[in-house]
Amino acid sequence: MMTGIGDHRLFFAAFAAFAFFVAMPAVAIGAPTAAASQEFRATIAGTVTDPSGLVLPGATVTALNLQTNETATSVTTDAGLYTIPFLSPGRYTIVVELSGFKSYTSSEVQLSVGQTATLNVRMQLGDLAETVMVLAEVGETSKADRGMVMDNTRVTELPLNARNPFMLATLSAGVQFNGNPIYWRPFDNGAIADWSVNGGKNRNNEFLLDGAPNNSIQGGNNIAYVPPVDAVQEFKIMTSTYDAQYGRTAGGIINVSLKSGSNSFHGSAWEFARRWRLDANTALQTTQGQPRFSVVDGKKLGHFLDQYGFQVDGPLMVPGLVDGRNKTFFMFTFEGYREGTPNPATRTVPDERQRTGDFSQLRDRNGNLIVIYDPATGRQLGSQWVRDPFPNNIIPASRIHPIAKKLLSYYPLPNTQTPDSDPWRNNLFQGPNIARDDFFNWVAKVDHVFSSKSKMFVRYAWNRRQEHRNTNGIETGPAQSGPLPLERINYTGVFDYVRSFSPTFLLNVRASANRYNELNRTDAGMGFDVTELGFQRSLVDQFNVKMFPYVDVSDYTRLGRGDFSEEPTTVVSLQPNLTWLQGRHTLRAGLEVRRTLYERLVSGNPSMRLNFRRGATQRDFQQADALSGNAFASFLLGAADSSGLVDVNIFPEYTWNYAAPWIQDDWKIGNRLTLNLGVRWDFNSPVREAQNRLNYGFDSTTINPVSALIDQRAFPGYQVRGGIQFAGVDGRPDTPYAFDTNNVQPRAGFAYKLSERTVIKGGVGRYFMNPTNTGYNEGFSVQTPVVASLDGGRTPLVNLSNPFPDGVRQPAGSANGLMTALGTGPDFANPSYQVPYVYQFSLGVERQLPWRTTAEISYVGSRTYQDTNTWTGFNEPSLAFRNLCDVTAGGNANYCNERVPNPFYQVPGFEGTTRFTSTTISRYDLARPFPQFTGGVTQQLLNEGRIWYDSAQVVVSKRTSSGLTLNGTYTFSKMIEQNGYNDAIARTVQKSPAAADRPHRVTISGVYLLPFGHSKRFLGRIPGPLDAIIGGWEVAGLYVYNSGQPWDLPTTGNLFYKVKDARNPNPAARPGIIQAVLPCVAQMGNDGVLRMLAYSTAAGCTEPYFIVQPSFTGRRSNARDDDIRRPSFHQFDVNFAKSVPLRNGQRLQLRVEAFNLLNKPMYSTRNYANNPLNSDFGQINLSATEQSNFPRNVQLGIKFLW
Repeated sequence: MMTGIGDHRLFFAAFAAFAFFVAMPAVAIGAPTAAASQEFRATIAGTVTDPSGLVLPGATVTALNLQTNETATSVTTDAGLYTIPFLSPGRYTIVVELSGFKSYTSSEVQLSVGQTATLNVRMQLGDLAETVMVLAEVGETSKADRGMVMDNTRVTELPLNARNPFMLATLSAGVQFNGNPIYWRPFDNGAIADWSVNGGKNRNNEFLLDGAPNNSIQGGNNIAYVPPVDAVQEFKIMTSTYDAQYGRTAGGIINVSLKSGSNSFHGSAWEFARRWRLDANTALQTTQGQPRFSVVDGKKLGHFLDQYGFQVDGPLMVPGLVDGRNKTFFMFTFEGYREGTPNPATRTVPDERQRTGDFSQLRDRNGNLIVIYDPATGRQLGSQWVRDPFPNNIIPASRIHPIAKKLLSYYPLPNTQTPDSDPWRNNLFQGPNIARDDFFNWVAKVDHVFSSKSKMFVRYAWNRRQEHRNTNGIETGPAQSGPLPLERINYTGVFDYVRSFSPTFLLNVRASANRYNELNRTDAGMGFDVTELGFQRSLVDQFNVKMFPYVDVSDYTRLGRGDFSEEPTTVVSLQPNLTWLQGRHTLRAGLEVRRTLYERLVSGNPSMRLNFRRGATQRDFQQADALSGNAFASFLLGAADSSGLVDVNIFPEYTWNYAAPWIQDDWKIGNRLTLNLGVRWDFNSPVREAQNRLNYGFDSTTINPVSALIDQRAFPGYQVRGGIQFAGVDGRPDTPYAFDTNNVQPRAGFAYKLSERTVIKGGVGRYFMNPTNTGYNEGFSVQTPVVASLDGGRTPLVNLSNPFPDGVRQPAGSANGLMTALGTGPDFANPSYQVPYVYQFSLGVERQLPWRTTAEISYVGSRTYQDTNTWTGFNEPSLAFRNLCDVTAGGNANYCNERVPNPFYQVPGFEGTTRFTSTTISRYDLARPFPQFTGGVTQQLLNEGRIWYDSAQVVVSKRTSSGLTLNGTYTFSKMIEQNGYNDAIARTVQKSPAAADRPHRVTISGVYLLPFGHSKRFLGRIPGPLDAIIGGWEVAGLYVYNSGQPWDLPTTGNLFYKVKDARNPNPAARPGIIQAVLPCVAQMGNDGVLRMLAYSTAAGCTEPYFIVQPSFTGRRSNARDDDIRRPSFHQFDVNFAKSVPLRNGQRLQLRVEAFNLLNKPMYSTRNYANNPLNSDFGQINLSATEQSNFPRNVQLGIKFLW
């Protein structure tokens, strides 16, 4: 069995590359090197000179942490340079000492997460015992990286909906959140990962917690652990990074640093509460005259939320045993979250008469009787096969199936009658039906300082979300349905050790592990023995999971959920790193190793899905009408529909191994110019499955063995080629695609100090994405359809006791070879897949302004190559054949639609598909290159995608002074995406604005301590009682605006888009309607003639702006168009707070927070109606559409801080 490059060889190669990277600088410049992989801590660096500006080697530079008294030391090199890495974010005093010069001390130096701060020191001649005190500010003038840091004040004081710190990223330039703005909660792990950063592909960002990986494979790169806000020291998003320590991203790196303890005990406790009486109503409910609460048993019930917890940190103290001051510190945070949303609903259940088979009162709202027909009868009447009705519209008791009788007991009885509805519908009211979320979250961290040369920390965190939401109105027993519960559970831990062997040689080792698990099930139905319902034991023993079946009776509430899922991701990481200083070089080298395990336990319907439709009891089984047939009557008779099935699914275990050596040289050339040079080499193994249950490409040339089973008398010499292949079989690799080893990523940046206040920065870097595709498992899972009829539905089989008379199909794995998945449309991965990569680049000017303000203007861009796309044209007929049916090419659609004899009829291997059951097949289907498969055959992971992104970005930031902190950004950008094909047969490439394209984006955020009260600018001497009222007020707010997303044009049919500009100059002309386009649509018939649609003519259109073409014509329009966009997005949140000082430094904070303060409904995630054949084409109907955002929500908070 071929394995390509084995994982053991991957690690040997990675370690060899690491050794080379470490040795290279020693050979080149005779120096040690230094590193900090994915570092979350700060670095301070600079040049020490004498009064004349000459560099001073041998000076001792000490950084003293003012919270912990921890010290770190460096000695200036021959070039007068010093660097002190691995400093926890916080406040420091910097001391520089050299014999013959006065001691230099700079106090209150604030260092931020991931910052490389510059502090240049000019010494004064004198005695070392003399001290020069300086209050200096440090800037980041030696790195080309771009991003935003949120300090602890903004993290804790800005109004954060659901208190999720990751959502602060939306305030950074170049960052676009593409998720649903309603789902910002800390346990919405998938929705909150929907970011595109500087044109990077959505959901392809690297999330770090204390520098350790914090991503999950589940959901396609979810965020794993979200810490409580009060546990966060600082938050940093890096949007353009030219440091080789970072990788596995298409755009951004989001790094959260948690708090550490100090020599003093600190803490806080809080409660944030929302109640429906303080909230505004949704626009839709207001339009419909519905209140924002529900009335159940005379009580008003509405949404509620409580978020509560505490945080404490300090020295680790155990009386008589441990005194942790100056060496051992702890931090512990706990937060709980409890939310409930009443979801009253009205559903349909069978009434007392229907349960006995009596449908004599089954009438529509107009009083017309709905007749139930006996499927056991039938006769030919002209061109129709018609059935006879049951006498008196009553099914005899003897005809009611015993399994149906058992299932009946799980339906509740009706408890209401709904006006303006058919009398038998909407008769079960379920209320209050509270959808409840409970979330518990805690994190503990211990830091220990062994000496001035070594330190370590350990951190462990856990959280768990449980949602309980009933979706079928059955509130007890195994027939319930819904997430009962949906759980998300996180465990994450990290160990970090720093050792300083000398002032110029340091080691850092970080090891981490996290496990994210998402479970979705209905506990009450798990373990249920289906034989209790009367199903045969011989049938049930063929199921691979015991649970209550899914029973779907059209027009009635369903019984049971019928499926479950559990998807844990485990990531283990090791990051050894070195830091060496020599001359003007700060060298860092490291190795990052990760192993990812993803288990996918997705059951499908393992204990049957039984569907019942009205067709079995209507007059003509082929012609539906409103006054005949009823699905519950079909259910009573035991006449299941052929759409039912049972799944036998595998539960695969996928693994990825990853190793990446890297080296970075920050080279200071003179006092003005710093170069950031680095290279990273990713070794990312293809996915493997524990039991080798993967496919490997598609064999398009070998004669398929099913050819020998085709009736050669009817189809002499007929053969078909092609089929799915399997990994690890017949000498093929045991992975679905090849090992991509050429993932070298050079990085280069510069920072040039034009003046003391002006810095020019720029850089370019290559990044490879984090591949999460798991390949495909055709043949290892299988569905068995219900056998409902032997004559196409004319005569239903009453075989409910065993709806699978031929047995439940079991997966054959690779045993069937090329005969796998016959009659279906399997997917397969491109065997030549390569990891997509991105070039990031930027050039900008940063200027220090008065009032502690910085302004920056930059050009920022990116180019994505080898992005993945799919090809659905793999099993389509040739373009020449399609032209025979394309009216626009002179063809005739009837030629392709014509039915011809089916060579696969009743051929073994096609069971359960229409290829097996139908005597004829369309000429178009038979002309497919692989007609034994449907048109659904899709080649995945083609590397033909591209993304182009260009932007101008402006950032103005005011650091805290006079109580005010302010940040504003503006991004003007263009993002173009090439992905897939407009015409899969002609392979015409689709190139259009990306879904994440937003030309304009503005953010403003700030915190302002109002200047009133004791020691403030105004009323600073007022008496204490008045100060308690007037002083201590604070306001914090954020505002976000972005342009609308490009309209997703119809992908069904063959819409020839934009014959001319279709934008509506007045989209809000009609009350309650947003009409984005002029509704001028023409349809081309099979005769090639254009005919305006009736609603277009009624709207006054005389010529088409859109043309709908008939079948077999190639699509000519792009997926999106720049001219027509969804509504724009606005968000304005505010926090009003009042702090009340207490004794001994304690204080109480009272907060009122309003989210969507102006109560402006947004429809930014709602697409315009997409079917050009309907009269609502291009519209959003506000009277029938939920808004994208919350209505105004008011949250009250109280915090006690000490």
